[in-house]
Amino acid sequence: MRPFEAEFRIGWSDLEAAKARMRVSFQGETIRLNGSGGTNGLARLLWQLDATLEAKTSKPDFKTIYSLQVEKYANRSITTQIVDRPDGIWRLRENAPQGENAARWKRIKIAPLRDLFSGMLFVRSQEFTPGKTISTIIFPGDSPFLVELKCLGTEKIPIAGTPRDAHKLDVRLHRINLKKGETLEPHGKFRSGTVWLSNDADRIPLRAEVDIFIGYVFAELESINFNPR
Repeated sequence: MRPFEAEFRIGWSDLEAAKARMRVSFQGETIRLNGSGGTNGLARLLWQLDATLEAKTSKPDFKTIYSLQVEKYANRSITTQIVDRPDGIWRLRENAPQGENAARWKRIKIAPLRDLFSGMLFVRSQEFTPGKTISTIIFPGDSPFLVELKCLGTEKIPIAGTPRDAHKLDVRLHRINLKKGETLEPHGKFRSGTVWLSNDADRIPLRAEVDIFIGYVFAELESINFNPR
């Protein structure tokens, strides 16, 4: 894809509840993501959240290099670092205020494994043949998941008031229980999801819809600027 800056609106049912911004750039063989966002409006009165995400991925194979995610809530924060080392992916998850046990680095004993950004890049690099299923293991920072995306074909959807040609993907998630021999378990909150990527060379995320325990949530592209300075 070309380097870009984009802004997304996020909501519950048909109500906007948050904004998110992301910048994707290239530095040699490294792909970089800088993202930020948070709740707004009425939703912020009910649930305060501000978050940032920095991530680096190798361009040839979409392998995780580094990821740093900071979530700041009204009365606590969570900082998650993911680092690729010679013996695999390691994770440090710190809570503030800190609990009784100090945070420590932990190796995630499953492979191949990608963080959220690397997993997204891997998926969009695949061939989208109708009926094909794309599978990968993604580790967003807490538990690893087997993510299965089934290609449903193409369709035109309205994005920011403009019809856009898009690839439509059905999303299924399975939690991987490492303590029980890497057995697959249903996700307790996720029920079903759909993702649309632009049907062009860039394959930009256009929209995501997810049915979870509180109902229907979405994220949708609001504006984009290619080749930003």
